[in-house]
Amino acid sequence: MTKDEEGPLKFQGYMPYPPKEGIDDWGLNAVEQETHVEHFRGILVEHNAWRREDHDYYTLLRFLRARNYIYDKAVKMWLDTIEWRKEYDVDNILENFVFHEREQFLMAYPQGYHKTDKLGRPIYIQLLGKIDIGTLKQITTEERMIKFHIQEYERCGKVIMPICSKLQGRQIDQTFGIMDVKGVGMSHLSGEVKRLMSTLTKYDQDNYPEMLGRICIINAPFVFKAIWGLVKPLLNPRTLSKIQICQTNYQKDLLEWVAPENLPEWLGGTSKGTLLDDCGPWSDPEVLRRMEGSLPVACKALKRMATLSGTGEVVLQLEDGEGYHSPRSEASFVSISSSTAPSEPLLSHAGSGAWVPGSGPARSSLSAAEEAGVGDATPGEASSSVQQHGSMLTIAAINAHKQSSLLERLSSLEGLYGQQMQRLKGYMPANATARLQGRLAPPRTSGGGVLQRLEVLEEGMELLLRAQELSWQADEAKKRDRCCRGCVIC
Repeated sequence: MTKDEEGPLKFQGYMPYPPKEGIDDWGLNAVEQETHVEHFRGILVEHNAWRREDHDYYTLLRFLRARNYIYDKAVKMWLDTIEWRKEYDVDNILENFVFHEREQFLMAYPQGYHKTDKLGRPIYIQLLGKIDIGTLKQITTEERMIKFHIQEYERCGKVIMPICSKLQGRQIDQTFGIMDVKGVGMSHLSGEVKRLMSTLTKYDQDNYPEMLGRICIINAPFVFKAIWGLVKPLLNPRTLSKIQICQTNYQKDLLEWVAPENLPEWLGGTSKGTLLDDCGPWSDPEVLRRMEGSLPVACKALKRMATLSGTGEVVLQLEDGEGYHSPRSEASFVSISSSTAPSEPLLSHAGSGAWVPGSGPARSSLSAAEEAGVGDATPGEASSSVQQHGSMLTIAAINAHKQSSLLERLSSLEGLYGQQMQRLKGYMPANATARLQGRLAPPRTSGGGVLQRLEVLEEGMELLLRAQELSWQADEAKKRDRCCRGCVIC
């Protein structure tokens, strides 16, 4: 776009921090960016779609950038977002929506914020391979899942990022993402999971643009890398610059961006916090006390959410004075469906609120009932505890049935793998074939750990894909050989 003929414009709204000097990805310097933002603000005022107290300089800048500084497209995007926010009552979602089932939801769909990277950006971690859609449907409704997702984005924009910005003394409005795709298969690319992920992704792109600074994808299986190789040429260079497919030793890649003390132990760092803990300066009591005067909106939102959750606490009750470095359950980031999850059901309580995690995995059903005070409770309280205990047993039965079904499917896949391995044995490395056969459980038994068997099948799938490719190449070579006998042209 050409520069405004009237010269540079000054933004007539709230600008929490001075613009970053230098040229942005669109070739504009700080003065030119501010001119565009102010002109955009003027158009929004004409549409009665700008509020000084809610729409600061950087919010408008993100929408402009999402549409390459093209005003008409940015205005449409902005107006669509205004209508979407009204539909979901997004302006009040921090104060009015309480996701009591938060802890159980995160066990079946592990995700969450965990400290900050070296640039001061909040780190958001997802374990996509551990999504258990069946368990999610038992825990909550799709509508509440979507509301929680929206609420987390609002919390990031109105609480987490302002606190991170205050600590850095500059604008922080993007996240650093870590996406673990280990175990992601066809079941995650179709059906309900795909539909839910597509809905959430659309809401993110349409209403929270330019909030992703960088994403590191770890534990990518061979199939994922093959698909990425096809998709990569279709993406623009700016998008590609934000995505990094990490090497097998992904800790080295992650530690380029994240200090060891801010990276969870299970990702190669030294932080003992889990995804249930919501570790970060936004959960540090001392940090919040210092910022209460300068960030009243963020602190008020935290207090209101704590009040609604029934805890009366602004942040976590932390241990040993370690601030937000304090850990909780060491297995709390593991999905219920994982073989490493506790054997008892994890749905014993509704959770303690959207922001204050509970105590981690449940203990045995008997101890949970005893702790609920069934023996000494009044009839009403005892009835409630017994109902809760009954729900736990029901969920345990459901999980047991699912585990049995999973083992049957594993045995079937192992049988199919054995057949395909025989078909392509001429193209498979002999040592690898023998090693995998030794590790695979007999097809009609349920022996072997679930995770171990899945890992063997994943490794075997990579070998089969390579063997199939070699088989196709051999077939093509034979065709050329038949064609070329006596053929001068070839």
